[in-house]
Parts: sequence; C-alpha cells; structure tokens
Amino acid sequence: MAKRSTAGVEPPELLDKDAAAVWREVVAAHPQPARIVGPDLEVFCGQVALARNCRDRVAQEGEIVEGAKREPIPHPAIALGKAAQEYVAKHAPRFSPPAPMKRRTGPVYDATRRSLAAAAHLKDRAEFEGAAAALLTLAWLIDEAQRAGYAALEKAAFGTIPSYLKGCAELQITPASLPVPVAPAGATKTASNVTSMQDRARARRGSA
Repeated sequence: MAKRSTAGVEPPELLDKDAAAVWREVVAAHPQPARIVGPDLEVFCGQVALARNCRDRVAQEGEIVEGAKREPIPHPAIALGKAAQEYVAKHAPRFSPPAPMKRRTGPVYDATRRSLAAAAHLKDRAEFEGAAAALLTLAWLIDEAQRAGYAALEKAAFGTIPSYLKGCAELQITPASLPVPVAPAGATKTASNVTSMQDRARARRGSA
C-alpha cells in the first residue's frame, strides 16, 4: 500500500514512542487522515501498541511465568494483550482505509455496455471515453438501486435515471438520438419534388 504524507497529522506528544509509531502507520495508510485523527485514534493506537508489546513479552518470556510466591502462573500479558486485541478488532474499521467499491453486473449496466460497444460513431473516439465511463457508473447505480429495494429505486427515478437517459441521448445510443444519416443528393431532390407536387395539388383544390 502506498504511503501518504502525514504532514499536519503528526501524533500528539502525549503518545509514547510505540503508540506514535502506530499513529503514523494508520494516518499514512488512510486516504483522508484528517477525518480520523483525534482522541479516539489516540486510544486506538495505544491499544494496538499494547497488544503488540504483550505479544512480544509472551514470545520472549513464555506463556507460563513465576508468580509472587514463585508458583507457575499464566503470563499476565496474555490477558492484557487479549483485551487490547479485542478493542482493536472492534474499532479497527473506523480507522482502516475504505475498501474499494466492487461493481457487480446488472441488467442496465450490461445493456449499456452492449449499447456503447455497438455505437459505431463512438469507436476509437478518445474524447468520449470519460462520458461513456460516467454513463456506465450511472447504469451501475441504477442496478444497485434496484437491488436495494423500492425506496432506493424511487429516489433514483428522480435523479439517477433521468441523468442516465440524458447521458444516453448525448452519446446518441438510443434509437431516438441516433445520428441522422446524410441523405444522397438524389433522395433530397425527390423529396423536394414530392412536396412541390402536393403544394400545387392543394392550390388547385383551393381555386376550384
């Protein structure tokens, strides 16, 4: 994972060295560190550092140590580390980088991909790639709204779906918005002659 600058989000001075190291790891891995810094992150980093230190102590000293009366007892760091690990597991999602969204295929998304692929006027046209990608995103959102249920789909009907249809029209991938073919010169002349004949016929009927 790429490390990001931690400028402006340095660990507070009250954190010890180990907790400060955790702080820097967390903020360097997060795409928007300013959103997670604060007292809760301080506690979280302290618990991560504690869990690591307990793990290292048990690894070095063994799970069984001598008690105050020289009797064998479980290493106290085991229970302490377990509690710290439970805290970390519970709160880690708050400070972890957001997982990338995975697009699932759906009827609108798949149909849109086919429409774009079939649009000859868009082939090898780099200037339309961004608009086509945005249209696919809208198609995916419509499919997600259908999966979410009636309320989400009703909301999409007043925002996402109209935007999608407008995008289809602008990219000319709907039947009503297909590019109009240029008519041959002869066809234009024929249409003009037919119109003239109709005009003359109406004029004769009017004068009769």
